[in-house]
Amino acid sequence: MKVVITGCGRHSKSLVQSLKNNVDGREVEVIGINNSPANILRSDVDEAIIAPSITDPDYIDWLLDLCTRKKVDVILPYITAELPILAANREKLESTGTKVSVASERTLMVANDKVELARMFPEYMPKQTVVRSSAEVRSFARSIGYYTGTPLCCKLADKCGGTGFAILDEKKYLDIGSFNKMGVNRYISIDQLCEIADKVDADIILQEYVDGDDYSVCVLADHGKVKTLCGFIGYAMEYGAVTQGEIVRNDWAYTLAYKLTEKLELDGNACFDFIIRRTGRPVLLECNPRISATIPFIAKAGTDLVYLRCKQLLGEPIDTNVSFDYGLKMVKYYDAHYYR
Repeated sequence: MKVVITGCGRHSKSLVQSLKNNVDGREVEVIGINNSPANILRSDVDEAIIAPSITDPDYIDWLLDLCTRKKVDVILPYITAELPILAANREKLESTGTKVSVASERTLMVANDKVELARMFPEYMPKQTVVRSSAEVRSFARSIGYYTGTPLCCKLADKCGGTGFAILDEKKYLDIGSFNKMGVNRYISIDQLCEIADKVDADIILQEYVDGDDYSVCVLADHGKVKTLCGFIGYAMEYGAVTQGEIVRNDWAYTLAYKLTEKLELDGNACFDFIIRRTGRPVLLECNPRISATIPFIAKAGTDLVYLRCKQLLGEPIDTNVSFDYGLKMVKYYDAHYYR
C-alpha cells in the first residue's frame, strides 16, 4: 500500500510509525508532503516532498501528477482547510485510481465549520456568537453574564489546533510568565479582545468557557455509521495535540458521537472534541472530520483507525470487533532529526 499524507509534520511521526507497524504486517510506503521545508516530517517517511500551498491554483493538478507518477493508493489529508478543496476535486483525483479519505462537501459544510456546527447542534454545545467589533463583544458578554462571573473564551472561526484560543480573565491576563509558554492557556482581558475585534479583520467566536477535562472521541465511520470508536482524556496539550493522555470511556460522549456521526453523515476518520464536566457530562466543542494528531494513541490501545480507513477505501474487509485498553496512559517525547 502506498499512502500520501498531506500537511505531514512532526505531529505525523507517530501516525507514520503506526501505519508501518500495522497488524497485518503489510508493507506500507508513506510519502509525506508539506509546503514548508522547515515543518515537513523528514524521518520515518519513505519520501518527503515539498508541495505547493493548498491555495495555489495548480495544487490539485500537482497532487494528481504526484499520485499518478508514484502510483499512490490513498491520500490522507491532515489539514482542516484542505478538506473542502479535496472534496470538491475528489472525482478528478480518483480518476487514476487513488482514493481520497475525505467526507462529502455537504458534510464538510457543517462538520468542518465551528459556526455552522453550533447553529445545528446548540443543545450539545456552549453558548457562542461570532463577533467583529467591540460593541458585539460587550453585548454578548453582558447577555451571558461575564461581568457577574460567567467565564468566556474566544477562538478563530477558521483555525484549528488551538490557534487563536484564549480565555478571558481580568486577573490572569496580567501573568506575563505565561506569555508564549508552550502548552499553557493564553489569557486576555475583555478590553484586549475589544481592541482586537475593532482592529483585526477576522471572525472571532466568543463562547461560554466550560471548565473540565479535555476529552476526544475518534471514530471510524462509513457514510454516517460508526464502525468503531475510542475516547481519551488530554491532560496536557501543545499546539492542539495531546502530549499526555489516558484512554477513557465516557458513555455519554460515545452516545453523542454515534448521533452526530449519523446526523452529519460522516465518512472515514473523524474526531469529536468535548469538555467533560465534573459530573461526567460532556459538552461538545467541535468536530474535526479528518485524522486526529492523537489517533496513533488509539492504535496502541486497540486498533489503528487510519490503517482500517485505508483498507476500507480500497474495498478490503476490516475487523472492527476489537476491545480497547482503557486506562492506558501516554506521554509524548521529542527527539531530534539531523539533515542537510
